Amino acid sequence: MTPSTPSGPPLARRRLLAAAAGGAALLASRGAGAQPPLGARPVILAVPFAPGGAVDIIARALAEPFSAALGSPVLVDNRPGASGAIAAASVARAEPDGHTLFIATPGTSITAAFQPQLLPGDPRQFLAPIGRMATQPYVLTVTKSFPADDFAGFAAWTKARRGEFLLANTGQMTATRLAGELLGLRLGTEITPVPYRGSGVVGTDLLAGRVHGIFAQLSDALLLRGQGAKLLAVSSLERAAVLPDVPAISETLPGFDVYSWNGVFAPAATPVPVLDQLNAALNKALTNEVLRERFRADGVTFVPGPRQALAEILDKEIKGWTELSTKVRIDVQ
Repeated sequence: MTPSTPSGPPLARRRLLAAAAGGAALLASRGAGAQPPLGARPVILAVPFAPGGAVDIIARALAEPFSAALGSPVLVDNRPGASGAIAAASVARAEPDGHTLFIATPGTSITAAFQPQLLPGDPRQFLAPIGRMATQPYVLTVTKSFPADDFAGFAAWTKARRGEFLLANTGQMTATRLAGELLGLRLGTEITPVPYRGSGVVGTDLLAGRVHGIFAQLSDALLLRGQGAKLLAVSSLERAAVLPDVPAISETLPGFDVYSWNGVFAPAATPVPVLDQLNAALNKALTNEVLRERFRADGVTFVPGPRQALAEILDKEIKGWTELSTKVRIDVQ
């Protein structure tokens, strides 16, 4: 696919950009006034997806221990659309007092690299990191009829049949799509993407043999394996604890590291003491053993840590996806 570059963003995007930019202009004046104490009203967690998805489920499970650590209600607010830009821009416009937060995903960095017009500038300029939340690898999952049973066999098959491997994904600007592009580049072959609008249909078509494979989130991959699919390799740098016998792609292609991650951000002008208070509360919530046990079997790893760790993830991801964007042409519409 080699679409022409549009001369400017569509009207809806221009409006979103203008609104976000206008909100950003208010940050300085808002920051100049007295800040209400954290906990003066409920804290809103803006989730860039509709209810019921993996990120939404994790956010709602986190809300209770996060609320207990903050001493204030934490409410999930689903704001889907525009590859996460709607939720991100709404938080950028919010009062920078720690009461409106954004749960970022790989889409935040992917959009910055491939569709910067959807955001009010570089996310590192309009969002302040609070902390990492959770990570989960993707798993290269293939239909049971695929002739290879391991990653070496997959690599040989895709090289011998350039462009014939059909790799489903859950959308053009998603990590599952870009992981396939990156894998093809690293193997020196072509892997044909097949975009879908949701993960449910992808799983159905994979099991029916209509596509050859998918990069599935680990929790989805485990379900697919139970229905006959084969798990060839994980996409993260290291093997997954719940799949110790499934190798990492990096064992064959050093440095290959694509995974699902979530982090919590606040508006850029939020005072550092408030960010530190939020980080401490988030870290306490993420060590909650009930929360961790609930998601352990799904391969979700909760990763408390300093604010800088999240900033480093965003830096690394934007750099990596930007480099990929210079090597592949993707219809982002």
